[in-house]
Amino acid sequence: MNFIVLVLCLISSPTFAGLKNIAKDFLANNAQVRVAESQIQLASLDLRAFELTRNTNLTWNSNRNENKLESFSAFAARFAGGAFRQPIETTEHTLGLSKGFEWGGNLTFDNSYQEITVEGARKIYGFSQGLTYTQNIGRDFFGKSFSLQKDQLSYNVSFTESNSESTIQNSLLDLVRNYYQAALNKSLVKLQQDAKKRADRRLTLIRKRVKDGLREKVDRIQAEISLYRSDENVKSAKQNFTSAIEALSTAVHRVVPADEVVGLIDSNFKSTEIPVGNVSGNQNLKALQDQVKATEASLDIADRGILPTVNLEVGARNNNFEPQTSDAFSGGRIGGSNHELRLGVNLSWALGSQPQKVEKTRALVNYNTTKLRLQKLTSDVFQSEKSIRDQISLLSENLESSKKRLELAQAALDEYNRLYARGRADLDQLIQAEETLITTEINHVQYMSQREVLLHSLAFLYGDLRNFLVGGESK
Repeated sequence: MNFIVLVLCLISSPTFAGLKNIAKDFLANNAQVRVAESQIQLASLDLRAFELTRNTNLTWNSNRNENKLESFSAFAARFAGGAFRQPIETTEHTLGLSKGFEWGGNLTFDNSYQEITVEGARKIYGFSQGLTYTQNIGRDFFGKSFSLQKDQLSYNVSFTESNSESTIQNSLLDLVRNYYQAALNKSLVKLQQDAKKRADRRLTLIRKRVKDGLREKVDRIQAEISLYRSDENVKSAKQNFTSAIEALSTAVHRVVPADEVVGLIDSNFKSTEIPVGNVSGNQNLKALQDQVKATEASLDIADRGILPTVNLEVGARNNNFEPQTSDAFSGGRIGGSNHELRLGVNLSWALGSQPQKVEKTRALVNYNTTKLRLQKLTSDVFQSEKSIRDQISLLSENLESSKKRLELAQAALDEYNRLYARGRADLDQLIQAEETLITTEINHVQYMSQREVLLHSLAFLYGDLRNFLVGGESK
């Protein structure tokens, strides 16, 4: 077999369909991918739930009271022995509407309707209506704390997105490693089968020559040993290929047929192009950058937690009691003559603020620790990029060298075959030349497999492995 014809020169071209299709199935079906994506949804729900804390609330309350309890007063004590009973029946309905705002304000509109019956008197109807606005001018000064908490949750969503994408891409990189392990072993099966065919042809030839008395019996024994060894190598390669296929099938939760894996010496194999990008797109870096922002927001929130809660309140209320329901409603609405205006300030401050100071210290430790992790990871990512690029360069040089060795090893084997046929070389030399060719072929496909994995590792480092494999699909 002319191995050089089957090996594709290292030129840039898209990732071949075998790996792309398997990667698509992995992204669509893998359980770990589904869990990672669900974390993004949960983080988004946390943010949405917090935003809705400033929503509009409707309250309704209705009750009836029949009071026949005895009462006591100093006035009654002088004239009626102190105790008296004045049965009263009250029915009350209240309806309120309140709206919270992101700037720390809250507007409340409430209505109360009453029906009052006193024994010996006619029924009275009452209605009151109030409007109150409260503005936080302390800890949540015009919504500052709310804004910080919202920012913190937004950064957490971004962190979760990057962290989950990193988890997915890391799983994808494991899939790539398994795939190229399978592609390597598929190639090794082919190479070992070709070696076995050569060993079988050699044994057939030697048996004939031994029978004709042109070769010694020991040559036939050595040729038989070589054939057995070749057969064992084929079975070992098949075993390794089966194991790699099983790993791929487990990852995509379906059976991956052997023909879906493109071998490294197959005619339709194409070398992967070098990924374009830079380490600023690294998903782990992005996640830590967002985590730093989130912990910084937590620190600001803890700072504000030491401040007092101060609320400015402005309110107005009207009421009216009348024998007629319609009169009670018309006179009890805001704007009527029976009115009340309120303006007040209330303050609440935990003196010393010890729990808040503990939280501030905790937030500061988390902030400094996350910043340090970001600095270290930034340095590590740049070092990893340099290391991967250096390895790719060295592997490219080895591939060029191994191609030349392949030509020489094939030529040497052809020459030893001619010399052995003429009786000018012994069988040991011929078998050694055969083993040299096999070793060189194995080295070459191993270099190819390693280079492919490193190229995908570089895409992972750039945070673009998903797009590198499937062109942005299945996201």
